[in-house]
Amino acid sequence: MNRRIFTTSIASLALAASLTGCGLGDSIVGLRDAPVERTDTAPLNVDGAESVATRVLDAATAARGTKGAAAAKAQSAVLADAALAQAQAATKLGTVAASDPLQKVNNPQVIAVSRGKAWPRAILVGTLDQASKTQSLHVLMSTAAADPFKVYASVPMLPGTSVPALGDLAVGSPLVKAADKAGAPLAPTEALTAYAAALNYPKPAASKAVTTTDAYATALRASAAAQVKSLGSLASFSQTHAPVAKNTIAFRLADGGTVTFGQLTRRDVITASAAAKELNIPGTFSKLVGKTKASKSITINSLENVIMVVPATGAAATVGADEQIVSATAQ
Repeated sequence: MNRRIFTTSIASLALAASLTGCGLGDSIVGLRDAPVERTDTAPLNVDGAESVATRVLDAATAARGTKGAAAAKAQSAVLADAALAQAQAATKLGTVAASDPLQKVNNPQVIAVSRGKAWPRAILVGTLDQASKTQSLHVLMSTAAADPFKVYASVPMLPGTSVPALGDLAVGSPLVKAADKAGAPLAPTEALTAYAAALNYPKPAASKAVTTTDAYATALRASAAAQVKSLGSLASFSQTHAPVAKNTIAFRLADGGTVTFGQLTRRDVITASAAAKELNIPGTFSKLVGKTKASKSITINSLENVIMVVPATGAAATVGADEQIVSATAQ
């Protein structure tokens, strides 16, 4: 399927400033110089940002492919927050989805950088998998002067979607705090919370502030309907979604809205009715649970990484999404 290809122009970028010490002498016991700013954390121009993006994404791809005891150390060195949680879950299960954005990274292109000299500093990067024509967005962030850039979010875009302009690349795009609404209809956390509630089954909380016509929401509804049909009168099915508050990153769009990266937890529960003697657990999940049958219920926990666009006017929409199974239990 065809995806939008970014065509952001290359322009000069002034992003970083060096730190200077306070000039106090060594005679003061216990006083140490301020941390020296790392040269690999804050690009001075677009070329520098692309260099950082290439290096960090290459390292992230290598870390995602690491197995065994070495995986935890390798992944935590270059991944954080939503990206790290997804990688750890995939490593634990021993499976990595073919759609994983970090399976293979091709020609990273800088889309935006955070504005100003303060931390955290972030780089928004787009990649395109030529084979599948899958577009992905990645957020790289450095949280302090002495900290390297890591991948905080990495999400494939949905078919037929795009991200509005983020303004002049040379000037930078402001990072938006999770609860900051500013001129947009919804703050990043409000958009994620509303979307999560609208995805719940069988009682979604529809909201005019967010749309659920995107490909991911549509696929979830279709999957839930198929599950209910297959269970018939033997069991009930429910699905709940909730945002992971700390894993929210947003950039201000040129129109005053935001492009928000968030992570949701999802819980699918199949509960046996009085008519059912037992529930058969599908092979994919029986390995996680450790048995093939349940007498009461089956619960499957997953992570969902999403990208939402909250325009200055109108409803918010999801333009990127993927999911990763985390665990399963049975009673």
